[in-house]
Amino acid sequence: MKEKRTLLALFVSFLLFVNFFENPLSACSTFKLQKGNTLIYGHNLNEADIGVPGLVFINPRGIFKTGKTWSELTTPEKLNPSSLCWISRYGSVTFNNFGRDFPDGGMNEAGLFIWEMNEDAEYPKGDSLPKLNQMNWMQYVLDNFSSVEEVVQGALEMEIDGWGWHFFVGDGKGNTAAVAFINGKAVVETGENMPVPALFNTPYKRELELLKYYKGFGGNYEPDINDPKVPRFVRSAVLIENYQPEQNAVDYGFYMLKTLRVNDDPEWSVIFDIPEKKVYFRTRLNPEIKMLDMNEIDFSKSQPVSLVNIDEKEGGNVLPRVHEYSNQIVRDFTTSQLFPILPEAFFTRGGITKEEYLDRISMHTDSYSLPENQFFAGIWKNKPDTTKDEMSVTFKLETQVDAVKAFVSNSDGKDYYTTDHLQLIGNNLKCTFKTKGGTLLEVQGEFQNGRLKFDLFGIEDYFGTYFLDKVE
Repeated sequence: MKEKRTLLALFVSFLLFVNFFENPLSACSTFKLQKGNTLIYGHNLNEADIGVPGLVFINPRGIFKTGKTWSELTTPEKLNPSSLCWISRYGSVTFNNFGRDFPDGGMNEAGLFIWEMNEDAEYPKGDSLPKLNQMNWMQYVLDNFSSVEEVVQGALEMEIDGWGWHFFVGDGKGNTAAVAFINGKAVVETGENMPVPALFNTPYKRELELLKYYKGFGGNYEPDINDPKVPRFVRSAVLIENYQPEQNAVDYGFYMLKTLRVNDDPEWSVIFDIPEKKVYFRTRLNPEIKMLDMNEIDFSKSQPVSLVNIDEKEGGNVLPRVHEYSNQIVRDFTTSQLFPILPEAFFTRGGITKEEYLDRISMHTDSYSLPENQFFAGIWKNKPDTTKDEMSVTFKLETQVDAVKAFVSNSDGKDYYTTDHLQLIGNNLKCTFKTKGGTLLEVQGEFQNGRLKFDLFGIEDYFGTYFLDKVE
């Protein structure tokens, strides 16, 4: 009988934990503030004062990646694996709980911002859809897109797994979207349907309904920004309206985050200043404001992935304190900071042990550098038809571990042009290069059954389609 009571208590504790982490009992907040030359995005992570740990990652562009689903990482059979792969077009700064390429939120060098908030979700399912875990999907978004429009389109074409989240997305022009997954479909509010650029732990349309009960928005209740009983969405609407462009945007952003706190100081508070390309953050455990200037970060593929602990005690610029990523850092972080605050059932409920979870979460990026996954790597050449005066084309994709560089030649590989804006999503590749005379050319490629279909475009011209075979 005693043993049964113990098992029942453990089961109840686990259910409470799952409900806590997978439903909107935690109270996160995200907003955009845009007036005059000001454009900032702000986020609070509230999680009942458990001391949420985190790592701040600097992710270079030009890195080859293979997607992961949560079920693939946490079930013995590695169920429902992802087959999606890509090469990151953009570098980014992300805030992560669960290791590399599993962010809670972040921003890329094009000014695209995304962050999650807990909310019930039923993600789309479909055998033909590419599959990613919801955190890995956010990294995919930051790696590949620069606009809200691109993210919205991508959300309609993805099968996501994991627990319930919805997402706030904003870009460098100030366009925003609230992306939710309801009844297996992506539901997006944007443009005129998103008059208040803020998102919390309630469906966006419901927030708008409640807003109408408050003065200034159609109702009779006083929207007191200091009254915790007034919905955070309502208080955000007032705070955004009250902001004056002559005020310091970052200071006002942190004031907003403090005003929107729930019960106690947030675990994390983060501000992204888009025009200045600066990231500011503080934690409840170490409230000194830290900063990363993205203008000072070299996001080129020649640089390694690097990171710093979000709970750095010293304030100011943390760029001199970042260090190169390693699997061991994630192992140590998970063991010393994540395991102590989460029950074992969270990591083992898929049927694996904690040690197996630790191996998988810390080593999943090893697949990036496996030659069998890097199907694109090597030298690709065509066999020009001399009777049609066809041009000779050589395309070279070099890898160094998981970093990728691309070069193109029209002289049988003697003189190469270095490419820019390299991007691969699945089998589709894009990049640009400039000729010696400064002419901009674009490559659009597709890998088809061991061959590379290679289309070459100028600004207004089309220079033909070439079929390249891998020669080494």
